[in-house]
Amino acid sequence: MTGAMTDRISLTMGGQVYRTWTSFELTRDLSEISGSFQAELRDATRHVSFPWADLMDLRAQVTAGLEVTVAIDGEPVLKGWVDEITPRCGGQVSVSVSGRDKTCDLIDCAATVKGPWEYRRQKIDKIIAAIVKPFGLTVRADVDLGDPIDRVCIDVGEVAMSAIEKLCRQRQVLVLSDGVGGIVLTRGGKGRGPADLVFPGGNVIESAGSDSMRERFSEYHVVAQGEKAGGKRKKKPAKLDVIAHPLGEGGSSGGSGGASSGAYEQTGTKIVGTAKDDAVKRYRPMVVLARNQCDAKIAQAQAEWMSRTARAAAIKLDYPVRDFQAGGKLWRPNELVMVKDSFQAIYRDLLIAGLVYSYGAQGAVTKLRLTGPEAFDLEPEGNRAKNHTQPKKLDTVAHDL
Repeated sequence: MTGAMTDRISLTMGGQVYRTWTSFELTRDLSEISGSFQAELRDATRHVSFPWADLMDLRAQVTAGLEVTVAIDGEPVLKGWVDEITPRCGGQVSVSVSGRDKTCDLIDCAATVKGPWEYRRQKIDKIIAAIVKPFGLTVRADVDLGDPIDRVCIDVGEVAMSAIEKLCRQRQVLVLSDGVGGIVLTRGGKGRGPADLVFPGGNVIESAGSDSMRERFSEYHVVAQGEKAGGKRKKKPAKLDVIAHPLGEGGSSGGSGGASSGAYEQTGTKIVGTAKDDAVKRYRPMVVLARNQCDAKIAQAQAEWMSRTARAAAIKLDYPVRDFQAGGKLWRPNELVMVKDSFQAIYRDLLIAGLVYSYGAQGAVTKLRLTGPEAFDLEPEGNRAKNHTQPKKLDTVAHDL
């Protein structure tokens, strides 16, 4: 069934504002730097006469590569580029437009072409600002970024987001897109959502979730090469970046998740950071290589961060709610929200790790993906995995996530 058209969503492309859509999705997720959207205008019944002028205008005027601004109820939520235009004519007539916000180029493109390839004694926001400036992006930080890093190297051909992620991982900083042309260096749960989530009998349409062990490990080891160790060598320093991969969601590296055993044989290379997850009872070690030179304190902090965030990220909860906003405020990622779910025995703050603004046959729906706030903590924030004091009727079934 095709939903009625909505004018709550507008796409401005090529100087023209398009307001009538039959289906729409816009996704933002803390695990993906770039937000994405897909909007479709469709006529399933009058496909022969091409009755909607908007369809023809859309196909004729909009081309891939155009700059686009997406607004919901007049509020810009995404500024970026049109990736694809998909027209269809057969059983029905439709035109689909999809794209991503401006940070998409950081995922696709090289960090630098002509250098600089090395930064010394600079804070990470200054280095990141230099990387993203050619892409027309800005950087702001709302957390302490720590001391300047002694030395940062960018590999030839390294994509921009890989270079940014390795910097943020070294300082346990969460890097986000604000959706409208800015990079934000922050921590998890800096703000609060517009309303509590209540199920059953509340604003949540349905409650679903999962608890997985796939991305959790019994031990986390961070291997680092110190600057002084490298300087003492007579031979060429070990090229750790050749086998180092960016960490994926949950702290795992690409491939098998382990470092080559040869790394331990290199002079000046040693394990300097170790953490454990006591809930993982069998032997499941994870070894990663620090992609910049760091000291023992930083490596230890990285290992503890990997263990903590992997444990929290294993919990995933899905809560679709009616409409795009509550109390006149849009739902947004990286906000804490109080969850009162008697079905899953949850009564505590959780973090909006991702969301999808969706419009279709069911009308306007926001699909919220929640996880433990510790999944994106920069530093330990106490035990945030415990339920709050709960109503007595939940006491017999409540359990900790």
